[in-house]
Amino acid sequence: MSRVKFYHVYGKTKTDDGREHVVTVVGKFEQERKWTEISEEVDVETIPNTFVKGDLTYKVKQLNRKLTLGVSICHPLDDFDEEVGVEIAKKRIENRQDVGSIETSSVTMLTEDAIMAELVTKLNYILEHLEDYISED
Repeated sequence: MSRVKFYHVYGKTKTDDGREHVVTVVGKFEQERKWTEISEEVDVETIPNTFVKGDLTYKVKQLNRKLTLGVSICHPLDDFDEEVGVEIAKKRIENRQDVGSIETSSVTMLTEDAIMAELVTKLNYILEHLEDYISED
């Protein structure tokens, strides 16, 4: 069974020409247990006290957590709408136009506070480097 949850943050910044933009960063968190193939070399006793190396391969269900980030930037001539910003960023995630993802099998990583830290870090980076993310027409 897969679990999906969305998180978002937004912030304002100005371009060099003084125009204000609102940036929204959305994180899509997915958690599931996936079948993963494990291979390991083991000692196999062929006759008493005689061993050879053998490969043992088996499948286990392993926890998989993934966070994918999407971004939307409100044009300065448009009125900012938080819901619209979130929806645009979600669509970018679904259309594989995301700005990155993180994946782990550890239950202690990608906790809610770590997810929010990733979103705030990405937001702050974009706010500081907005010119790299927009093209003014």
